[in-house]
Amino acid sequence: MWFKDLDKKLKELKINFKTDEPLSSYTSIKIGGPCKRMIFPEREESLLKIIDFMEEKGIPFFLLGGGSKLLISDRGFEGVVINLCSLKKREIIGENEKKIFLKILAGTRINEIIGLGIKKGFGGIEFLGGIPATLGGAIKMNAGAFGYTISQLVKKIKIYKNGEIKIIDSTDSLWEYRKFKESGIVLGAELELKKMKTEEIKKRLKEYLEKRRKMQPLFEKTFGSVFKNPASSYAGALIESCNLKGYQIGNAKISEKHANFIVNLGGAKATDVLKLMKLAQERVFKKFGIILEPEVNFLGCQL
Repeated sequence: MWFKDLDKKLKELKINFKTDEPLSSYTSIKIGGPCKRMIFPEREESLLKIIDFMEEKGIPFFLLGGGSKLLISDRGFEGVVINLCSLKKREIIGENEKKIFLKILAGTRINEIIGLGIKKGFGGIEFLGGIPATLGGAIKMNAGAFGYTISQLVKKIKIYKNGEIKIIDSTDSLWEYRKFKESGIVLGAELELKKMKTEEIKKRLKEYLEKRRKMQPLFEKTFGSVFKNPASSYAGALIESCNLKGYQIGNAKISEKHANFIVNLGGAKATDVLKLMKLAQERVFKKFGIILEPEVNFLGCQL
């Protein structure tokens, strides 16, 4: 097996790692078996070197950010999970009368960017407040809420693809609903945010969080919205119309607060969640002829 060679390389690059690490601790829904290795690169250079090494050796790997929008198999993952949360550098690279420009690494959590904005006087990203996502994950999913998306704030994206670092300008053609179309590993981005007074930022953040509290099971174990909204409707409304609010399989339940959320009541299995997702898809298709497309990613399992 590849464990011995990998461990030697990790020690050579001074990358910390854990063996047979349970993945449930690293996802917002708190579900998932162990991975063979979880590694914690702290520098971009060492990250790229270990990625090149694993690709050369054919070692399967998965990049993990904040762990939202992710369902992991109960069996776990027979490979390496790269935990990007130690790659979190933020710097202001320019400003004008109304705007501030930042360069931010992919592992930086969205809530950390919001917190920095409160201290330094810039905002515009508060609509993502309360989401346990990193910048890299938010970009890959084109995260959005309340009519806004991360794509509206991104000016440049730094990606690693085919052994090369590329910095590309953000254009409309690169983005779709809940999707960044460019392949490759997102290493970081440049954002353009507005200069704002601290009290205004706090007020906006409070308003968005209050909306989330009223509409969503904010403080429960979920991975956020389960399905993408179809063009002409809302996934939650369609699922609710099928009388599935509160429907439970094992210890997983379709939220009574918002039908497009699945809640882990404690000890839920990935198989429970998958059964609920399939049930929602089947009922909605039978009643409305609409196919619900998952908004979540899967590791070691599939719908």
